[in-house]
Amino acid sequence: MQTGTEPLTSQRVYDERFKKLVNEIHAASSPNAIMVGLRNKILTIYNVEMATIFLIDAKHNRLVSWVLLPGDSLSKIRMEINRASITGFVAETRKMLNISNVYDSSELQSIDPSLTFDSSWDQKTGNKTRQVLATPVIHKANLMGVIELINKKGGADFNPTDESRIKELADTLAIALFNHYKSGKKIPMRYEELVNREIISPQEMERAMVIATQQEKEVETVLMENYLIPKPDLGDALAFVYKTGFVDLRADRFAADSFVTPATIGVLRRQLIVPLEKRRGELVVAAKNPANQAGLLEVKHLFRVPKISVMLAFGDDIRDLLDAIVPPPVEDIHAGVGAEEQPDEETYIPEIYQKIEDQPADVAVDATPAVQLVNKMIEDAFYAGASDIHIEPYGNRQDAEVRFRIDGSCSNILNIPKANVKSVIARIKVLADLDIAERRKPQDGKMKFTTTRADNVELRVATLPTADGNEDVVLRILADSKPIPLYKLAPERTLNRLIPCITKPYGMFLVVGPTGSGKTTSLHSVLNYINTPEKKIWTAEDPVEITQYRLRQVQVKPHIGYTFAAAMRAFLRADPDIIMIGEMRDQETAKMAIEASLTGHVVFSTLHTNSAAETVIRLIEMGMDPFNFSDSLLGILAQRLVRTLCEDCKEPFNPTQKEYDNLVHHYGVMFFEHLNIPHSKDLTLFRANGCDTCNHSGYKGRQGLYELLVANQKIKSLIIEKAPAEAIKIEAIEDGMTVLLQEGIHLIFAGKTDIKQVMSTCLI
Repeated sequence: MQTGTEPLTSQRVYDERFKKLVNEIHAASSPNAIMVGLRNKILTIYNVEMATIFLIDAKHNRLVSWVLLPGDSLSKIRMEINRASITGFVAETRKMLNISNVYDSSELQSIDPSLTFDSSWDQKTGNKTRQVLATPVIHKANLMGVIELINKKGGADFNPTDESRIKELADTLAIALFNHYKSGKKIPMRYEELVNREIISPQEMERAMVIATQQEKEVETVLMENYLIPKPDLGDALAFVYKTGFVDLRADRFAADSFVTPATIGVLRRQLIVPLEKRRGELVVAAKNPANQAGLLEVKHLFRVPKISVMLAFGDDIRDLLDAIVPPPVEDIHAGVGAEEQPDEETYIPEIYQKIEDQPADVAVDATPAVQLVNKMIEDAFYAGASDIHIEPYGNRQDAEVRFRIDGSCSNILNIPKANVKSVIARIKVLADLDIAERRKPQDGKMKFTTTRADNVELRVATLPTADGNEDVVLRILADSKPIPLYKLAPERTLNRLIPCITKPYGMFLVVGPTGSGKTTSLHSVLNYINTPEKKIWTAEDPVEITQYRLRQVQVKPHIGYTFAAAMRAFLRADPDIIMIGEMRDQETAKMAIEASLTGHVVFSTLHTNSAAETVIRLIEMGMDPFNFSDSLLGILAQRLVRTLCEDCKEPFNPTQKEYDNLVHHYGVMFFEHLNIPHSKDLTLFRANGCDTCNHSGYKGRQGLYELLVANQKIKSLIIEKAPAEAIKIEAIEDGMTVLLQEGIHLIFAGKTDIKQVMSTCLI
């Protein structure tokens, strides 16, 4: 007899498994690893006998996939995109198909007269296909592939719930595949050296990663077992990538026994690091990933040593050595799926981040350990130059992670024991004057903090409820309260075109780019340049991050109806010369900004768009009148922040002709000539190296890239005609605009950054 709780239980199990599958999809090393490696998990979650993921081969207008044949052998299949097959039909029409019996020709004919089923694959695999549920994988109107589920276990037909769930899977796959294709890298950097040394071909390397994912093995193990790569050759090539040496832990375990203890084993297993010996006060360790700075830092504090020297070892070797010294508990080996996760007996947190004593649920928010942890966390982030602190709890499953965003990239800094996360979050809420008891809806607040060095820090705090009753916290460290002088902000070639725009008596000037690209900083630099006693300047911001003398600055408060649009209406009654609106969030604000700019005021604002030319199209799509908009527009400054090379360790090199030609190609051959930078043996560029100053990343700090569109008469005419963004961009380039990618290449030749950072910042 079925009870009312069974569907709920089934949905809960599905949600838990689907969440884990999503994480594994995004963590997969390549599209091939997604196709094959995750097959068994998809079968379990969706309760089907077979599943196939096809990926698009746009060049040949077909779909390709790996299938697992009897004997665990892999075979590649190719399907044409046409209506003759189920897979091809789904790809061509971009519609989901739910077929009860693929051998029922009348059912197929009712869908499309040309639709058939090829039974030859049933003969090859030894399986019998009955039902098929197939859906396209689409990202932003681009076909990425097709996912097929075959034969629901128990013989029942696929129902609407199954259709909804496969759509969820397709959406996840679309994003993951897009990210893989966007990066353009089929082989992780860790294994590129194997291909460069011709130890293995690119195709074999990809196949090895697929097999490793499918068999849940280390890639190194597959390379040695399946491709017979000698261990010393493999280790030497991988170690070269990290500029270190390789150690074979099966041949020599050094003095690891004297370091690995029950008190340290938890950290070492989690980070896959094993200490080997001490040399002149320096701890020598072996790590699976020598670039794991957070893990090395944790081990450094764990053993209280001033310096660590790291070598590369294989993950399986590290696990085996740790297990040989401190055998894992029997319950860990035999723990079943769904067993309740027990907290570690001892959780290590470096130095001041000592484990907070377990507190009851209604812990007092001023508990001393929580205060110390929050204070130290904020102070460390401030002096490390972080822009954000992210606290990410995982309930009772595992400890919470704390990540700092430094120079635009997040890195894991420490873990907070899961039993103590609530007290830490409560402490932050008190400092930000938020409701401690409210955990069901997001909250925003601000807090001021004074470091032990007497530096004042202002932070913006956002809390967000997340899955499983957790509550994430993001602390944004607000920018310096002083504006950057305009001449320090942008290169002279940009300033020469920018200053005439911003000094006009009326009109609208926009700064655009993604969140965190420095738009507010640029606007305040512009206002600082034109801030004179003759000008009355009003600003509406959320929040007010940078303050300036003589600017009359207003903090908007949407929760009481004091929005950007409301502030604009108030400003127009207060005799302004210049108005700055923090962001054009809606149609009303944009329309008021245009009207104000046409009535004798200069209006500055920001917008979240990708480029200067796209901004024009976005505003027209928001309902702006093209005639008024074209008349008011002075210019649009699109910007990004690119990571710059560490000045202490950047490495000079002479680019090859191929590397030089690649830069010329991206800059544009027709435009490159005026730079007058020919290729020669004296041409010197720089690349990342890594040192203590930059935490061995090779990069320290960021610099702006600026794309300035000046609204000349031709561009104003194109706006009235509602011309496409590409036409506006071409005209702006002819008028002297350099695009973001070109500005990035200027920085490459100036020795400030490298091609990797420019491409990851400018290409979308």
